[in-house]
Amino acid sequence: MNEDGTMARVPQLKEFCLQHGIKMISVAELIRYRLQTEHCVHRRAEGVIRTEFGEFRTILYNSDLSPDSHLALIRGEPAGKENVLVRMHSHCAYGNLFGSQECECQALVRGSLRRIAEEGAGALVYLHQTGLGLRTEGARIAGHDRHVSQPPLQHEVGLGAQILSDLGLHTIRLLTNNPRRIVALEGFGIRIVEQVPIG
Repeated sequence: MNEDGTMARVPQLKEFCLQHGIKMISVAELIRYRLQTEHCVHRRAEGVIRTEFGEFRTILYNSDLSPDSHLALIRGEPAGKENVLVRMHSHCAYGNLFGSQECECQALVRGSLRRIAEEGAGALVYLHQTGLGLRTEGARIAGHDRHVSQPPLQHEVGLGAQILSDLGLHTIRLLTNNPRRIVALEGFGIRIVEQVPIG
């Protein structure tokens, strides 16, 4: 707090740090540090799912950061391989469960599983956050691969990266119809070598 009782902002905080010889970090930097130095995801169950594109191994993950569970669908033996095909997909009830025509999510999941099956090895990581998992543009429901103003949440990127690391993946080809610069994953030892459209 400032002396007048108002909330101190960055300029005042910088001055305070200089005056007292202390360092300042942002909340985002603290989250990034914790995700890089602490193992926040844990395997809870493994199984097999039969899809229209063949069998995929499944691994259910829990996180220390939230009560949500996340699921990885794996084809073949991608661990330790280079340039593995990967889809990172955020939960969307309207699209994934109900096949909403306003959303591409169901088609993106199916297209990704088909591409991974054709490749013979790869993974789809389904990140499930609490709630319906909707992103909106105005009043219209939008698919996760459409251009939205919101970047992925820091913890979402970190949890996804920790799951990829647990799967033994380090260099990936990211399945997406919305190519964008994603630098956050590199802080977790995951490098995107290519962004591949989902046909």
